[in-house]
Amino acid sequence: MSTIDVFLDHLEKRLNIHVVQQILRESQLLSARSWSELKAIVKGAVKAKPSLIDRLRSALIMQQLCDLKAIAFYEISPSASSQIGLNLKNVKLTVSPLTDAFPIDVSNSILEKDNGNLKVVHKFSDDFGCGVVLSRRRRFSVSNEYAHGSLSPELQKQFPNAEKIIEVTYLNKQTYDVVYLNQKNNILEVRADCTRETGQQQTAGQLNRSVDELRAFTSGFVSKAVPGYNLGHPINLLPLTSKVYADGSGAIKKIGFATEEESVKRETMRAGVDLRDELFHKTGAKAIDHKMSIFEVAIQWHGADVNGGVSGSKPEIHIPGSYRDYVKVGARTDFLFVKGVRTYGDSNFILEKLKSYK
Repeated sequence: MSTIDVFLDHLEKRLNIHVVQQILRESQLLSARSWSELKAIVKGAVKAKPSLIDRLRSALIMQQLCDLKAIAFYEISPSASSQIGLNLKNVKLTVSPLTDAFPIDVSNSILEKDNGNLKVVHKFSDDFGCGVVLSRRRRFSVSNEYAHGSLSPELQKQFPNAEKIIEVTYLNKQTYDVVYLNQKNNILEVRADCTRETGQQQTAGQLNRSVDELRAFTSGFVSKAVPGYNLGHPINLLPLTSKVYADGSGAIKKIGFATEEESVKRETMRAGVDLRDELFHKTGAKAIDHKMSIFEVAIQWHGADVNGGVSGSKPEIHIPGSYRDYVKVGARTDFLFVKGVRTYGDSNFILEKLKSYK
């Protein structure tokens, strides 16, 4: 397989197809609806437009830095922020095949030999701050259930009383976590990679492990940069859910809430429609005088709402939650999910939005 084929296959695994379509249109090239057609167009256009690969590579890196992440936000003192920023900029890249291959995944045979420790494979700066990309092998378990009738005659004979058989297999995945300091706002962002394999996110348990291990790494990094400095808890996002719901600049995509009558509901919208404009929701919200205890919410911004409409991005945040956790004493939501982030400005836009809700 040629180098460009490997690169394009990796794009398909990591990048949203709409991003590639947009890049092709901006390059005055034909677009397509399928990955196979898009790959053929790119391969045919590269000789005449060699800069196309650079644009696609930049989009891939941007996705690994900012998109499809579970992000926790830590408020940092200005003096600590300055020292942490200096250490992030001066950190040495880890000598590793993962560093050499970035932004492309290493082969399965190389990944299998990785020790699973977080490694600094890339560092970057933008107009708002600086950060590092950490990569490693994560080993995920996958469970598959098989009904007794679907088993081979040999297995049915071996397990005559089994209603079903559960097969547990393992897969290796190269993940890209990020520690980023928004120096403009003195906020440290800890971005855990949400992806596991094509089209599949980590389970809640797997994601919690990713977040915990990344926090431990970040805490150690910060304590070395600023001796004695305690990173503490991230910003509690749970109190912001009602203000997200009230934000008229975006479209609400999802909400989880409880009413004063102890009714717990979840609603989701598709196709870019604002849930607040949906008749069923409007009628129900009016009936309870909009008295909702919101424990989960997702909002998407688009067009001119995002950085003056320059990027054409549609960033989205999802603050997850459950009513069971919401009613606990000292309830917290420590991270949110982001997707649709295409530029550094999009990430800063999200952070500025969160600041406006506080």
